[in-house]
Amino acid sequence: MLNGIKSRYAGKFLILFLMVSTIVVAQSFKAADVKGQVKFQSGSEESWTKVEEGSLLDIESVVATGRNSTVRLVGNDFNFMLKENSALSVGSIKKLSLDELLLALAMEDLINAPKKNGNGSSDNTAVYGTEESSEDFPDLNSGPFGIKRLNGAIQLANSGLKESAVVFAKETFRKYPDTKSIPSYRIFFANVLYEKGLYEEAMAEYNDIIKLDLNENQQKVVNSALEEIKKILLNN
Repeated sequence: MLNGIKSRYAGKFLILFLMVSTIVVAQSFKAADVKGQVKFQSGSEESWTKVEEGSLLDIESVVATGRNSTVRLVGNDFNFMLKENSALSVGSIKKLSLDELLLALAMEDLINAPKKNGNGSSDNTAVYGTEESSEDFPDLNSGPFGIKRLNGAIQLANSGLKESAVVFAKETFRKYPDTKSIPSYRIFFANVLYEKGLYEEAMAEYNDIIKLDLNENQQKVVNSALEEIKKILLNN
């Protein structure tokens, strides 16, 4: 079952189940500074509920914001502002170690192993923070909601929770396959892997991204990153 996972994962993978409890444990958050339309779904609920000032949100809650809407999620350890046209699982607002990130990536490799997506291309020109649908709160399984999740993942990264952001983004790319064809998001998270020194993982991402329909600047960014990683790996 570990076939296809990098050898350096193998030793750590056996302790994954012992670490799951520490990875999963996350605090609940209280909503503050609610502006505009902010809603959430929790557990098996299928309808959106309005977030009020002081609303308590557990780790199973998914929070989403509409246009010109924001909410501050306040916990014991983190104070996170979710900006407009974004969505986030409350359980993702947590600090992960590099080892925990590697284990999460290994799990994603296992889940994705039987599947092989074709080369994607897209004319999508999504910009972080913009919306792809006139509906502020689309169905959780819809493509527009996947983009809202990626906007939230970027905000996680920009707030310093880069490891958690990568995990949330990878999960989003898996659950919403169309989002994998949007170069801007893919490049952003490949860059995070590169910055974290996960060169082999970053190279795999860039090699996948280069197959997409990239503009000239995106091609330069990806090719430059690939060249730098090759030099680094050759010198190691």
